[in-house]
Amino acid sequence: MIIAPRGWNANKVEQRFLSAPLSYNASDHSCECVISAGAAVDRVYGREILEISKSAIDLSRIPVPLLDSHSQASVIDSTLGRIDTAWITDGKLHGRIVFAQTQRGKIAEGMVARGEVTGISAGYSVSTWRVTDSDNDVVDRDASWDDDLTYTATKWCLYEGSLVGCPADISAAVRSHGRGDTAYDARMRAEVRARMHIRQAMHDRQQEASKLH
Repeated sequence: MIIAPRGWNANKVEQRFLSAPLSYNASDHSCECVISAGAAVDRVYGREILEISKSAIDLSRIPVPLLDSHSQASVIDSTLGRIDTAWITDGKLHGRIVFAQTQRGKIAEGMVARGEVTGISAGYSVSTWRVTDSDNDVVDRDASWDDDLTYTATKWCLYEGSLVGCPADISAAVRSHGRGDTAYDARMRAEVRARMHIRQAMHDRQQEASKLH
């Protein structure tokens, strides 16, 4: 008997917000990213973890498309580029993004390079789970909604990556040209958010002023 989350479908492509671009190279329109660091994500059925190991991750579909917010409505409009390679280092799944030199791809590339879009998310399909309780004991029975369970994907396949505006992982942000996740990067992220807040406030004031006239 297979133990899995309620509503799980082996053929369903899941989505989660993951890590963000590590470096940007204007000469070949690329950047590196951390696709997953294995952080737990809260789901309706419990915590979900993607195991990061060569035995767990199926990268046979690489290269995979880079989409706009997981949109599959239009292959032409939604495709911003591709993740052309992926590898595991220091317990993290890394990838290399190459932006498409289409109008949409160039817009996305510019926004990433300027720090205006920072989030990376992935689409994946899970084929095997390991379920554990709050004591980290393996669960091999049907579980109720009230159980405090962690579902670890021990076999999963990467289907696509997406640029997103609001990642769930608080560590997901553009890193500055290989500096790593340092205090410098945290300050840069704060400054970007502050500029966005100022621009939004200016826009709101202009909108209010136009209504008065």
